[in-house]
Amino acid sequence: MPDDPVLVNTPETLGVTPRYVIQHNTVSRGAHGLSATAQKLAAMAMALIPPDLSSLTAAFTFPEFCNALGMPVGGETYEIFKKAVDECMECYITVETEPDEKGKRFWKKFTWFTVSTFDEKTGQATMKFSDELAAFLMALKWMYSKLNLPDIGSLQSRYAIKLFEMAMSYRSLKGKNGNAGESWYFERPIKELRMILGVPEKAYKETHLFKQYAIEKPIKELNNAGIGLEIRPEGIKQGRRIVAIRFDCRHVPRTARGKRGGAKALPLPEPSPKTEDLREEKELQHLKERYPEEFAERYQSAMDSRPEFLQDSEIGAAFAEARALLELRDKYGVVK
Repeated sequence: MPDDPVLVNTPETLGVTPRYVIQHNTVSRGAHGLSATAQKLAAMAMALIPPDLSSLTAAFTFPEFCNALGMPVGGETYEIFKKAVDECMECYITVETEPDEKGKRFWKKFTWFTVSTFDEKTGQATMKFSDELAAFLMALKWMYSKLNLPDIGSLQSRYAIKLFEMAMSYRSLKGKNGNAGESWYFERPIKELRMILGVPEKAYKETHLFKQYAIEKPIKELNNAGIGLEIRPEGIKQGRRIVAIRFDCRHVPRTARGKRGGAKALPLPEPSPKTEDLREEKELQHLKERYPEEFAERYQSAMDSRPEFLQDSEIGAAFAEARALLELRDKYGVVK
């Protein structure tokens, strides 16, 4: 935990209760074995840190956690919460790299958190994402999904939460490439899905059991949660053997949860869908050309205030440019 309290993001210091998280698609599609509550803790922590990853530490109490995710505050839930804080410290996440010169991707393993502690005196959990994971994400394109925390809070199965995150990470394909207006799909091999969902090596070894308990049952829970998303899985066969799963996704009317009155949304930018990366990049570069002096000032300021793990690296320069451009966009809007 850093010595400077300004670098610790809490609901109190931000002045808001987070209602959604802007999560990098690489994280949404990453492989890990976090329990359902630990996944919710990670989502809460990510909702509190800035999207430019300029600070990586979040802190929050159990009631703040329950309030943000729309969960009941109870003794049993409290004990599960404390155990999940410890669990986060011991877990890894494996994510896909950008394609190499031959177009091949690789899986790379990172520690999720370098700090994940619970203070019995203050009742506060403190979680710091690892510098290495943050630096890796900063080197990738800015592709994010916006996930509502109460939607995550309403899901009980860790597989359901993971499939929800994955489905939402492909939402930028909605209505494109032959998809109907509110629909999209993605496909994954069975072997990859086992790894991504964190299915234990000895569990559900037979494909029909894996499909039933790690795919179909969690998706049934997700579809019945009334959170505005419906997924229909379909096996892809090679001969008589199922080798992959296609997930047909679509937005549907919400049925279970209404809007939480009086809540002030956490002011984070909208996600940048993969299919819109080029358009957004051109718009941001136009701001740079239109306001060159102000860009230079903001760029230098961002360079001077870079986190320690981004000092003396090319990633640090990319971070500073992205931060300066986003500040210009926040001030002037989109300049065509």
